[in-house]
Amino acid sequence: MYIGVDYYPEQWPESRWPEDVTLMKELGVNVVRIAEFGWQLMEPEEGRYDFSLYDRAIKLLTENGIKVVLGTPTATPPAWLIQKHPEILPTDENGVQISFGARRHYTVNSRIFHEYTKKIVTEMAMHYGQHPDIIGWQTDNEYGHEKSDRSYGEEDRQSFQAWLEKKYGTLDQLNENWGTVFWSQTYTDWSQIPVPRKVLQEHNPSLLLDFDRFCADAYTSYNKLQTDCLRENIRDDQFLTHNFVYTDQAINQWDMAEDLDYVSYDNYPVWGGLAEPVSPSAIAHQHDLCRGTKNGKGYWVMEELSGAQGWSKIGYLPRPGHIKLWTYQAISRGAEAIVYFRWRAAHFGTEEFCHGILDHDGIPKRKYNEVKEVIDSLKEHGDDWIASKYEAQAAVYYDTENAWAWNIQPQSSAFSHRQELLRHYTPAHKLNVATDAVNSRSSLEGYKVVFVPIYFLENPIFTEKLKRYAENGGTVVFSYRSGVKKPNNFVTGQTLPGELTEMTGITINEYESLQTGQQNKVNGVKGSLSGLESAATVWCDLIDPVTAEVLAEYDDCFYKGTAAVTKNKYGKGTVYYIGTALEETMLTALYKEIFQEAGAEIIETQNGVEVVRREKFLSAMNHSVDRPAEIALPEGNYIDCATNQKIKGALKLAPLASILLKKE
Repeated sequence: MYIGVDYYPEQWPESRWPEDVTLMKELGVNVVRIAEFGWQLMEPEEGRYDFSLYDRAIKLLTENGIKVVLGTPTATPPAWLIQKHPEILPTDENGVQISFGARRHYTVNSRIFHEYTKKIVTEMAMHYGQHPDIIGWQTDNEYGHEKSDRSYGEEDRQSFQAWLEKKYGTLDQLNENWGTVFWSQTYTDWSQIPVPRKVLQEHNPSLLLDFDRFCADAYTSYNKLQTDCLRENIRDDQFLTHNFVYTDQAINQWDMAEDLDYVSYDNYPVWGGLAEPVSPSAIAHQHDLCRGTKNGKGYWVMEELSGAQGWSKIGYLPRPGHIKLWTYQAISRGAEAIVYFRWRAAHFGTEEFCHGILDHDGIPKRKYNEVKEVIDSLKEHGDDWIASKYEAQAAVYYDTENAWAWNIQPQSSAFSHRQELLRHYTPAHKLNVATDAVNSRSSLEGYKVVFVPIYFLENPIFTEKLKRYAENGGTVVFSYRSGVKKPNNFVTGQTLPGELTEMTGITINEYESLQTGQQNKVNGVKGSLSGLESAATVWCDLIDPVTAEVLAEYDDCFYKGTAAVTKNKYGKGTVYYIGTALEETMLTALYKEIFQEAGAEIIETQNGVEVVRREKFLSAMNHSVDRPAEIALPEGNYIDCATNQKIKGALKLAPLASILLKKE
């Protein structure tokens, strides 16, 4: 198993390198990622390449038994390149060109930038492609991050028009699919079509969704340009990856992953300005997305937080135990390698307050010792753990296009796509039911329950899969505002929930968008919801049951007594519809009943305790910083993989404790 660090030798005097490498060896580090921001050093002026600094650093690392992952440096085009070709710079939605001075300062549609990319990536590949201790390559760095996923310049506009002509063939087809008769927007020449810069009101939602698709395709093509250059010049056993950030940007990770051997991910449970980490379920869902991007294949965490992070603002200081806990959580959910960000906090530059395993003084302290504890704890069983199978019992739908459609038209000031997605993921995480992230490409075979939250942009391929899945005995759970939009971002002409009407056994003839501060009330009337109450926020679908039974009703406004949650038999299966944003207590009670009826295994724990089973291994993590926990273990005898202590029946966990058990 690889456990390593992100290292920036160019930021330190060369006289410091030997001490760094010695400390890495003592720690147990066996891999580093380097060079992803080193373009200026590798090509100090156009056409003159100099890899000597990295040659020396790689020699020192590899002579000491440390393998290397190289990053291509294209996220930071050098100043000389921008001076010569300022047209490479991206343009924001106000038409203002973004300046040189940070990173990701290029438009992915620049043909000139493509040519310079080919040159630097090819030169790197030719220089390092046969090195025996360079095991892999990371393309660029965090595509689309920091709002770099969209650019609105002249070259972007021309590329967008060409993309549209290829997609639609004729302007008549485009005008029909965008509904351009509205507000006299009909196009009679491809050159008339804008990129969606600022307008006085709002752009055509169909144009906006296609622009997101175009931006995603452009990044996929750009990544393929890099992987093609690499594969032509490197050994077959050097892997290719990219470190994704899953934040609903105009990036299609699933398309891009087809050109990669592994998916990587940058895991920051807390960042500058945050008073505390994001919820454990939010982190877990990111890991599920990462694993699902290559259809269940293991992945790398290429940047795992190891210290307080931030640029102009510094975030929460990870407490003792957090590094181990977040590492165990990542491995539990499919990570095959952990690379901590960063080795040492920098003395200069934008990230000088991004703290690492070592702080600014370079002296090993608490965090160094905690990482050593993690590495030592994985020596005996780490490889077997990552090789064990993760078997999900439930699937949660996530589609980037659905996220884009929501971000174009959130319809309520209280709506957040990420927040509402997590609302419907968190109860499964709380009940410790193993989950996968799925989309229209995924097979639904083997899952006991499929959750389809906020299915706004209905996908005909996935809907047909859901129908077959339910007909054959599966359980499907929809949430409010499902089945509203067609793939071209038109509203369906059918009574809601559109194509889902027969499956759900309901119709929705009216609905209400609740704004921030507004709420209704829901009373449970049947099953596990009987007697329970919840606030209803964000949205209220007024459900008319046709064949469905009512599980909960609204208790306020003119629609008091109207169905809010329903359950319908469909074929051999069951389909639920949740018409509003329920509170966690009621939603968890409903999920528990759903899982029990579907035959999914539940491991009930107190709040903040996460348990993940992978074949004979069981990992348990207490995310609470101040509450100890006791877990009733599933039947069997277990061994603590770190201490070889035998455990049966109950397991006690201190705050922020994490443990790996193996069933005898």
